[in-house]
Amino acid sequence: MMKSLTMAVGIALGGLGVLPSAQAVYVSANNLGQALIFPYYTVRGGWMTLFGVTNTSALTVAVKVRFREAYNSRDVFDFNIILSPYDVWTGWVADAGDRPALFSEDKSCTVGAMSPNGIPFTDGLNTYTGTAADGGPTTPDRMKEGYVEMIMMGAANVVTPAGTPDLTPLARGAIHVNGVPTNCQALIDAFTNYNQLGTAGMAPTAGFLRGEFQFYGVDPTSNRSLNPLKGTFALVNGAKGLNAVGLPVHLEGYAWRADRDVLDPGIFMTSQLPKDEAGGKYYDSYNEPSLGSRYQDSVSGYLQVHRNYNELIFGQRPIPAVAFSHNTAGAVRTTGALEAVGLLNEWSRRTNAAAGWVTATDWVITFPTKHFFVDNDPDNEYAGRNSFRGNAVAAPGLTADDLTPFSQSFVDTAASPVVRRGKSCDSVSYQLRNREEQRSTTSLFSPSGSSQMCYEANVLTFNKGAILESPIAQSINYPENFTFGWLNVRFSGANAANMGLPAVGFGITSRDDGSSTLLSEAGLYNHTIVRPAL
Repeated sequence: MMKSLTMAVGIALGGLGVLPSAQAVYVSANNLGQALIFPYYTVRGGWMTLFGVTNTSALTVAVKVRFREAYNSRDVFDFNIILSPYDVWTGWVADAGDRPALFSEDKSCTVGAMSPNGIPFTDGLNTYTGTAADGGPTTPDRMKEGYVEMIMMGAANVVTPAGTPDLTPLARGAIHVNGVPTNCQALIDAFTNYNQLGTAGMAPTAGFLRGEFQFYGVDPTSNRSLNPLKGTFALVNGAKGLNAVGLPVHLEGYAWRADRDVLDPGIFMTSQLPKDEAGGKYYDSYNEPSLGSRYQDSVSGYLQVHRNYNELIFGQRPIPAVAFSHNTAGAVRTTGALEAVGLLNEWSRRTNAAAGWVTATDWVITFPTKHFFVDNDPDNEYAGRNSFRGNAVAAPGLTADDLTPFSQSFVDTAASPVVRRGKSCDSVSYQLRNREEQRSTTSLFSPSGSSQMCYEANVLTFNKGAILESPIAQSINYPENFTFGWLNVRFSGANAANMGLPAVGFGITSRDDGSSTLLSEAGLYNHTIVRPAL
């Protein structure tokens, strides 16, 4: 009987494993994907953040790279990379005075100039100042920390030698000869000329981006799922001798639709132009693709998915379904893939150098789809919810269902009075323990005094260790003489109670002997994600 039950559960769970690959985005188990989320970048306190992305396929792959600031995920810098088969792109961000700058010595084709001398984050200031203001800081300093998303736009199968006619002359320009793309300029021209974008679903057509970069879900060379991107990142502080290496979250099945086997060819290919220069079409502009791109199935929400799975497999009492009033199905699905009811990780705060070394730990907790729920500014193309994206909420403004799974708006210009709060807070509960099972009974968040996380990228530090030197960091202060231990953070807001929040992140710990240069190191450890019960 037990064997039969085990087999039945295994078949059922196996079915769950099959469903996402055909219908929904999910977190990759093998660190390959179509979309990558790098939980944090920073240029504060002498830190630099290094990035790498590898095309593991035989196709030529176009990738959107987008830097989002920590407060409200406004886009502060974006560009495109066109990776030739088996190509790697690398770059890094560092402090350039009052703002970050992107540096790269790589030869891969990019749309958006690269330089080993750095390209400052200049235009990003426009996304959260003036008419785009959201109540948060309005100086360039705001761009010095945040997170990064890299999203596959499409892939082209460049045949060698070229056929007659050649159906991929633009994509062929990204192919390296002697380490250099043969005609990157043709791709730059195409991405910055709206007339060369083409239409979604068009037949293979030379000279149009959507006519050449036609593949997304399936690799035409193998007829298998196409998840070609592998990412890496590192936080490096030369002055302190610290280097910590990590992996982004890799998402597979990012853009499948339930009503058809594959996407319309080329649909995620967009111009590197503002909306007004891209035919007035938001989804043809540099604002897309994003983690909320709409070209996924239109299931009402991930709560409904959990409700169905509970009934089908476990016979449990279902979670009540929520009727999502916005139509960003992509944001809902990506949120569902990342949802967590809690996070677990270790911490260390040793201050007695005479005992051998000193240690400090910071945590990063990022909610990369939060802005699609809490940032409602219909006339602002940089807002997570806007009328151009089609997910804005009209007067009287956001309701609890609109905000779900979050609890508080960051911006709501449809409300009366208008809300530009400058933060959007969700309650958390937590248990801090040392290595001997003892629990702190009086630990507090400071400086807020309340256990809340109020930004898209949040930083926690332990007894004011402050490795990352983030101005938005909250310190968990505890009076006990604890030196090492672990922390259990639970998302306890009313809207997050049943299914959690879409969270990614890591802990970073430094060790230093305090008196010489013999010991100076850092390690980065991904959080353990506690998923909601199905």
